[in-house]
Amino acid sequence: MLAKFSDARTSSATRGRRSNRRTAWRVTAACISAVTVVSVAACSSSAGSATPSGPAAAPGQAANVDAAKAAIQGYTVPPTAFPVSDQLAQQLPAGKKFVYLQCSTPICALVGTFVQQAVKGLGGTLTVVNAGATAQTAQAAASSVGSMNPDAVLLGAIDPALFGGGLKKLSDAGTKVVSLQIAKDVKPYGITFNYLGEDLSRRNGKLLADWVIAKKGAETETVLYTLPALDISTPVQKAFQDEMKANCPSCKVRVVPIDVSTIGTTAPRTVVTDLQAHPDTKAAVFVSLSAAGGLPAALKAAGLSVTTVGFGPTAGNLQDIKDGALTAALNIDFPVSTWTAVDAAARLIEGGRPTASEEAGEVPEQFLEQQDITFDPTRGWSAFPDFAQRFATLWRAS
Repeated sequence: MLAKFSDARTSSATRGRRSNRRTAWRVTAACISAVTVVSVAACSSSAGSATPSGPAAAPGQAANVDAAKAAIQGYTVPPTAFPVSDQLAQQLPAGKKFVYLQCSTPICALVGTFVQQAVKGLGGTLTVVNAGATAQTAQAAASSVGSMNPDAVLLGAIDPALFGGGLKKLSDAGTKVVSLQIAKDVKPYGITFNYLGEDLSRRNGKLLADWVIAKKGAETETVLYTLPALDISTPVQKAFQDEMKANCPSCKVRVVPIDVSTIGTTAPRTVVTDLQAHPDTKAAVFVSLSAAGGLPAALKAAGLSVTTVGFGPTAGNLQDIKDGALTAALNIDFPVSTWTAVDAAARLIEGGRPTASEEAGEVPEQFLEQQDITFDPTRGWSAFPDFAQRFATLWRAS
């Protein structure tokens, strides 16, 4: 379930926390217990437009651990600023029609839950259409939506190319098409607004690399498990590899792809087999931590131990972190980010534009380790437990 973020967080704790840090949300247990995860690859945090950076390790230097620690510092504490502050020009007329094109990953299902809540809060109606994971299913979904004459269509980080000309046809008919975290130029596909784009994916890749360097230091052998079917996978991978090379030239990194369709089934076996073949691996990093669902049991059965971290945890992942079975997650505030995308769609329906903060891709995000899971994992994480009330005020619905 993304965009441009400021990165003044690396040198000073005060400047590094401009108006968009992150904190934790609570959703109803039903919202997350119904889903397992994959990054919408959905779905990250802060208010500016740069990515975490610091002086790179000099040639011959093992690792710039201090720079890595500085890069992640602002993402290890709860954010404090809500990403939207401007009210709608007027309350959206009741009955506006929204459609959510839902991809096949668990995270897309999770986002769908929040889309449903947000549209209800706006007074609109929502139809969920399964877009699947292939061009055939995506194009059939877009074609079926055309006859619904929706006011707005939302989709997650599914590759827009899968829809062929379907999204552009919807846009040309006057439908506002809003996407979340698509890591490419969306204009050729007819998408009206892309919330949280490639900049977010690049930033997250850098953050994950710096977390590994900060925690493991030099001489670390790391594996990055990617999900090529997800639109965010490629930019996260490139940013991760570039940052590891810059800040830890002595670290070894290999990349292992995982088939998105194996999440929740054979993905843990793929990871275990790989780790058994590379026993010196110290850190396993996941483009989407959903691919680690069921991994703790598989690691235990194989007698393996490795530091784990990844983006976009599921409720099950959060429970594993709480239990000490997984190490950490870089978590985006899924409910707030999803409601923000719906907010942007409402503004477009009214004939306006998304807010400046939405254009800048502001969204709460935080690294969560065992000591941070003080909430019920089945209820999820959010920086703002009262997000629904906040949006109700912004939407003149309260």
